[in-house]
Amino acid sequence: MFNKKIFIVSFLLISSFLFYGCNVTSFFKDDADVVTKVGILNDKPSNSTVGGTHILVDDKNNVTPLRSLVLNLGSNEYLNNKVQLMGFMNTKDDVFEVSGVSVLEVLSKDKNDKNLVSYKNTDLGFEMNYPKDWQLEDLGDSITITAPTLKNATVGKPDMVTILQTPFVFDPVAPNKDSVKDALFAYAEKNLPQIKDPATSLNKIGEDMLDALRIVRDTNEDVYLYRNGLVYQISFVAGNPSVDENRNSYNNILSSFKFTGFTSDIPDSGNLTDNSQVSGENMPVLDMKFSVFESLPFKFKGEYPAKWYYSGGKSPMPESSYHYSFTDTADGAELIGLDILPSEAPPGKKLKIGSFEGIEIDNVDQVSIYVKVDKRTILLSGNKQYRDIILLMSSKITSTQGV
Repeated sequence: MFNKKIFIVSFLLISSFLFYGCNVTSFFKDDADVVTKVGILNDKPSNSTVGGTHILVDDKNNVTPLRSLVLNLGSNEYLNNKVQLMGFMNTKDDVFEVSGVSVLEVLSKDKNDKNLVSYKNTDLGFEMNYPKDWQLEDLGDSITITAPTLKNATVGKPDMVTILQTPFVFDPVAPNKDSVKDALFAYAEKNLPQIKDPATSLNKIGEDMLDALRIVRDTNEDVYLYRNGLVYQISFVAGNPSVDENRNSYNNILSSFKFTGFTSDIPDSGNLTDNSQVSGENMPVLDMKFSVFESLPFKFKGEYPAKWYYSGGKSPMPESSYHYSFTDTADGAELIGLDILPSEAPPGKKLKIGSFEGIEIDNVDQVSIYVKVDKRTILLSGNKQYRDIILLMSSKITSTQGV
């Protein structure tokens, strides 16, 4: 039966290549042609004369035929739910070639939802759901989730999902909104030489629609995500024999994957009460953990709330060399901004923050705190409601020059 499946899949792939041309790149287009479509993903009716394997019905009841060589569109994760698809229209048969899919709204609750376990790992900084009859093992810098052994199976091994975190230093040449994609492409160029054009493997993964490279290798699959100097590799390792339903479970793991804050091994900054650190006031006490972040290009490090996210890019301030944005959700609005300034701080209220002389400026509902690090001035700013957090973050900024 297994050999028969391989024969059928091989036949379909060969037929597809013959129909569309022998070059597999004909299935892919430049980024300029990649578009998104939103609607309800359904099975294609048996009496339908359109091509593809599935259909997308938008809010105006327009029907788009779909096909995907890399995704299982029939997965319970996607089917009969409102989704956003990424791909391009194949003009040869007017079928939309799907390269990425994200669930926007669950309309048909999976009957197996009650059999899912929520898992959160604050050491690696992510959370996801997995089937409760799978066995999870935490290995420190990675986890493995192993499917149940097949009944009556005396040989072989079960399917497995692994999630591995590895460091990867990436400094963008020019700050831009696509820094995560650029980091993934740089990682692929260095570590995945078999991928000639990483853009063709770009997908959206998880609840927050994270940019990812999704690469199919025979019956196995790898997904790569980037986050602040770290690469996460999520892999489906096919067993012998492999079970189709386990691949659906893997897709469900991907759809629920989400970045979270990290466990901090340093003392809680909110417990600092050294009166000498701030002139005329005590350091605020906050009931939250802080994590360390480091700016490699500008050679300093600091701390930020562990459950928050940060990203770098071009600053809205013309005089700023670079801008870091801190948010409480992966794609949320900025709560606190950090700018690298070549100039001195303007006049304002003098503070003593750690070993730095700081300047605080209040402007209606905004607060700005300037600290000097080496030959640069670092500005942290945000709404006054975040003043205590800004103050704590300012007090923890230190130079890594020569470290």
